Amino acid sequence: MKKVKLDAIRIDGGTQGRSVIDQPTVYNYLDDMKSGDEFPRMFAVYDGATYWLVDGFHRYHAYKLLGIKEIEIDYKPGTLEEAQVLSFGVNNKHGKPRTNEDKRKVVEMALAHPLTKHKSDNEIAKICAVSHPFVASVRNPEAKDRQEKNRVKSMKKKLGVESDSTQPTPTPVESDSTPRAADAAPVDPNAGEAPDEAEIKAAEMAMQADMDMMYKLLESDEPLKLAHEEIKRLNLRVAQQETRLHGLMNERNEAVKMVKSLQKQLEKLKGKK
Repeated sequence: MKKVKLDAIRIDGGTQGRSVIDQPTVYNYLDDMKSGDEFPRMFAVYDGATYWLVDGFHRYHAYKLLGIKEIEIDYKPGTLEEAQVLSFGVNNKHGKPRTNEDKRKVVEMALAHPLTKHKSDNEIAKICAVSHPFVASVRNPEAKDRQEKNRVKSMKKKLGVESDSTQPTPTPVESDSTPRAADAAPVDPNAGEAPDEAEIKAAEMAMQADMDMMYKLLESDEPLKLAHEEIKRLNLRVAQQETRLHGLMNERNEAVKMVKSLQKQLEKLKGKK
């Protein structure tokens, strides 16, 4: 710990892991400071000449607005490059929660940094305090795209939709007594059975939400609480899907009845010829 001038702390050394500084958070901290709330000390790396801020950027800006000239900080000796690496994993368990953009930024920085770019996905995941699959998706977006396509294909298969084919349309048999298209449109016996594009998209988004929740569980400090919330969400989804399935079965049964009725009419018309 050491008391240093706020102006002596540098914030321009590439040690900021967030995608943006959140101004509402800065002003919230400022209000709390004015009310007398105590904040944890900021953390910096000292290279013998400069204090490079690693953890506490929102606090730093709040102190600036408050007019603070000197502040007690925690620090350790090291180089700027080491300070940058340390910054990749801050705010994992305190401060304003990191967004996915924040996490992506630090992973991209780690993959390009001379001290970490040669490390494995698992090592970088630990340095950045994110999941292993998240690092893999950032390192190799092509592989992520392939995984996404396979996931969508698998989802469509489960939902009964062929990605390279379309539903056949029955060809109506016409005679002088057969109802014209304007009077009665041909009925597809599979009508209502396959989900439409909107439902497929919704299912894809739901699966992505499941994956995001899995990553949150892996990274959370309160996995049991998150797991309980996820169970409630999944139970609701199950109820919604059961309702949808019931509706689809009713639609299918009605369509089958209509087809059978039309087939009987067609047989009668053929018998009159």
